[in-house]
Amino acid sequence: MKRKLISLLLCVAMTATIITGCGKSEGKSNEKGTASSETSKKSDSLVMPVSATVTSLNGNLETMAEGAFQLAPYQDELYYVDQDETRWYLADSCEISDDGLVYTLKLKDNLKWHDGEAITADDVIFTFNCNLDTNNGAGFSNVVFVGENQVKAEKVDDLTVKFTLPEVSASYYSLLGNLILLPEHAFNGNTDIKSAEANLTDIGSGPYKLVEFKDGESLVLERFDDYYGDKPQIDKIIFKVISDPSAQEVAFKNGEINFLTAASDDVVEEVEKTDGVALHTLAEGRVKYLAWNKYSSTWENRDAVKAVFMALNQEEIVKGAYGEHMGKAANSIFSNRNTFYDESVKGYEQDLDEAKKLAKSSGLAGKTITLHYNTDRSYMETTALLIQEQLKAIDVNVEIQGIDANGFFDVVFTDQSDYELYLNEYGAIGDPDNVIAGMFDGTWGVNVDTPQEILDLFEKGRTTTDIEERTAIYKELQEKAAEAYLIYPIAYPNYCFATSDNLEGTETLSTTPVFEDYTKLSFK
Repeated sequence: MKRKLISLLLCVAMTATIITGCGKSEGKSNEKGTASSETSKKSDSLVMPVSATVTSLNGNLETMAEGAFQLAPYQDELYYVDQDETRWYLADSCEISDDGLVYTLKLKDNLKWHDGEAITADDVIFTFNCNLDTNNGAGFSNVVFVGENQVKAEKVDDLTVKFTLPEVSASYYSLLGNLILLPEHAFNGNTDIKSAEANLTDIGSGPYKLVEFKDGESLVLERFDDYYGDKPQIDKIIFKVISDPSAQEVAFKNGEINFLTAASDDVVEEVEKTDGVALHTLAEGRVKYLAWNKYSSTWENRDAVKAVFMALNQEEIVKGAYGEHMGKAANSIFSNRNTFYDESVKGYEQDLDEAKKLAKSSGLAGKTITLHYNTDRSYMETTALLIQEQLKAIDVNVEIQGIDANGFFDVVFTDQSDYELYLNEYGAIGDPDNVIAGMFDGTWGVNVDTPQEILDLFEKGRTTTDIEERTAIYKELQEKAAEAYLIYPIAYPNYCFATSDNLEGTETLSTTPVFEDYTKLSFK
């Protein structure tokens, strides 16, 4: 239950990736002309388009992906655990006892809310209690519960809080770091926060504070001069509602905005031809995959599963669906942004001769099977069509059925047996215990046939605190998952975006969907 309550936050929110260059324009001109830098020259503002404004300024309640995007410069987490380091924000330290059960969190001194009030341990306890009340729908129940059992939080002094876990959870360290604090004074100490007026007032702790919020139009933030960290270098961050992607492209070309999400390979290629633009890409930290439904009698002979996996040409699928920029071939059930991802794990390779033999011997050849995909997810339809075409080579006919997001999971995350395959994706950034385990232990992916050996490895990784031991456990787990033909990881999608080329700092501390630390950004 608790894992379900946090799933939206874990899938969308704030885990870091490092930007790598997707290519910068060489000043070529074409019929599209030159992207104007008028916006930044006039106001020193970073203007970013969104399809909708936030539903709340309370980061504990905002679960929309674009909401997390807009609140990133407005509120800070305690700390962020990346693949090779911990970056400290509101927290100064977090010490773990030898038995792995007690976490002692210490805040930095002289922290301030945007209204000038001090950020203290009382705010940590208040935020903890808000999440303890599950009626609030707050997004950090994973900090107050380990499994079904409650964590105990105690104030030690004005800057220190001690958390005592009911059982060892190696991923708790990173989960605690993601916590977004709430100001106790703004809510008058009332933990019933779901409909509080304070949710739409300036309750932030980040480098930018609220100037103006117009529902359905814009969110305007300005530099907070009393910020504890590096001084923000850009005056304002403006999120402007432009719901149509084509209109966003036009606004970017005209200089009305100076940031653009490149939603497809075609857009990337068009942007690359435009002068005055810098183009970047980062790993989204998601896994796009093909799964087989264990409740379908088609797979009673597991050689039928092997036949499908061996028949697929992954390189052809990724190139055909994602193009040159929007994704890369996946090799593991872990994403390439998971803490314990191992790039040496061997993925699946096409072997048509063996696939044909297995399809025939298992009785799969000559059958018609059904493949479901989510019509609201990028690249899924093209991927389905490519799979359909490739499986013809082993005499398997695939009927494709697209289902919208509202109904998709009501079909594929159940024990229905009237379909064989489905395409899906999951967020997989940070500690693998946070999200990936739930895809394979029956929390969500109930129709995935996970061997007990792999479930035991997930449990072992969850309760082992030594980093080297966990690394070895998760390497073995990834290898065993491939050997078990658990799912077919197809692609690791990329997030590409363009900016005016006078924006600097985009390559540092970047987060899916974009920036982790807005103080690193500046206009040259």
